[in-house]
Amino acid sequence: MILSIPEPTVHSMMPIANHDEHAREDITVALKMYLTENVYPSDEAVYENKAKKKFIKNNGREPQNWSEVHHLMMEEPYTKMWSSMARTLQEMLWDNQGDIVEREMPRLKTRAKRNTQVTLGTLTLNPEFKMPRYVDAMDIHAMPGGYQTSVADDDLFEGAVYDRGAYYYSKGMLGRLGESVTRAVLDVLNKLHTDLKPERILDIGCTVGRSTLPLAKTWPDAEVHGIDVGAAILRFGHARAEGLSTAVHFSQQNAEKTNFPDDYFDLVVSTGFFHETSAKGARNIVKEMFRILRPGGVVLNQDIPYGGQYNLHEQFMLNWDCYFNAEPFWQQWTSWDRKEFMSWGGFKPGNIFQFWADRDQDGKIKLRQAAKDKDCSSTRGGLGRLQFFGAVK
Repeated sequence: MILSIPEPTVHSMMPIANHDEHAREDITVALKMYLTENVYPSDEAVYENKAKKKFIKNNGREPQNWSEVHHLMMEEPYTKMWSSMARTLQEMLWDNQGDIVEREMPRLKTRAKRNTQVTLGTLTLNPEFKMPRYVDAMDIHAMPGGYQTSVADDDLFEGAVYDRGAYYYSKGMLGRLGESVTRAVLDVLNKLHTDLKPERILDIGCTVGRSTLPLAKTWPDAEVHGIDVGAAILRFGHARAEGLSTAVHFSQQNAEKTNFPDDYFDLVVSTGFFHETSAKGARNIVKEMFRILRPGGVVLNQDIPYGGQYNLHEQFMLNWDCYFNAEPFWQQWTSWDRKEFMSWGGFKPGNIFQFWADRDQDGKIKLRQAAKDKDCSSTRGGLGRLQFFGAVK
């Protein structure tokens, strides 16, 4: 029996699959889940019982870093097998979403016009916008066109592909509206700041607003902004938010240097964002977060975790995406201690905090104080391996 997850058709802008397209999605998700639960965990046994022994015999010592483990394991037939399958499934996922969106595009454009005739929020695009090279040089996470592509004044393609594709990429665990990570962000905020009532909120790297709308719904009286680099994803996100009767101000901006005044926001949030930037870009962005956050305000980020608390094989599995999923900054990002990173932005060490989390098969997220307190079977494609980190200004 093939695993089937519910259709994510919960808003008017969601592309709707036909029978065959949905069947292909089910096959892709079922295979992704099988790899996660039954294949990836066994790679550590291959490492311990075969590859590491071979390395010790040839070098007279154990591997000293995850890079040595990477080169060692990529010679193993077992690792090559699952690696090839993982990349192929990624391409299958996005190719199928592209087919769905191309067929659905006339309806989506008609619906977008209807949703935006009278608006609650705003959309501001910059025709002179200069795309950061770390975005424009590749199609991040192997999504054709990446975040950056926009080919017409009414183009919605990348936004539509991302919205439905992200649902299946996460195996449905983020919720049909992609809200579960932001719900975990809100859980962290409630633990730290039970009386937080922000008047101005910024979501950095908002894509189509999957992470933004839960913030706007939690604080409906707040002025909520979402920024990203791609015109098509923001155009889609605006139509999506309006269709869901949610006021968000979307604008096309580089997070390294925004047009917001100093000390403007009470809350700045990012989810799964920093690992898709660059070393220079990430440092600039955390400094910009500090600049636009008011004294006493909170910044909270969610991203793939710092790898320093994992063993070398777990670090190898964690960093697979750097080599095979168009995520070149990934492995450098996992090597950066998050508290040190926040301090680069100007935040005082005593005001910086971090949490880890695991997500179970039902999408529920459990917060943890340390990475070692975990019950996921593998850092590669595990059920949640998330880290939350931030600071008070």
